[in-house]
Amino acid sequence: MLLAAVATEAPSLTLATSLVLAGLVLIAAEFFLPTMIIGLFGAVVSFAGIYLAAEAGWVTCLLYALGFLVVLALEFVAFRRLLPATAAGRAMINVSSNDGAAVPAAAGFAVYVGKTGKAVTVLAPSGTVEVDGTLLEGYSLDGFVERAAAVVVVEAAAGRVSVRRAR
Repeated sequence: MLLAAVATEAPSLTLATSLVLAGLVLIAAEFFLPTMIIGLFGAVVSFAGIYLAAEAGWVTCLLYALGFLVVLALEFVAFRRLLPATAAGRAMINVSSNDGAAVPAAAGFAVYVGKTGKAVTVLAPSGTVEVDGTLLEGYSLDGFVERAAAVVVVEAAAGRVSVRRAR
């Protein structure tokens, strides 16, 4: 009689729920500590929780699996779309800016050929020139050029421009 009462009780889902949640936390930790091992272990732990939920029936198992997939999708959206918009996220993925740098990130220097600018630093034979308000790395084909001298861009190269003294 006691055995019949135990057999009709619904199984406890505490362990299954705990395993699925712990697995999702480990998968989330993978975004901060990319090792693949933590995320893989989190997936295994979550699947073990889903498997244990099957004791309560296939409907419960299906609900746990769907819940796992929904939360996993939300984690991906949060960490791939929202996190980079925060200061902590930018620090994690090492986003930096080239604003104000002597060499802009874009390599489209051909637009400066033929334009006149000035030497911001001494060109001996390379240094920094300003053309159209943009700082560029310049290489002097005339050798030494003093600071504030007028220069003309004669050639665009990868990452710099070649200049001559303006006459």
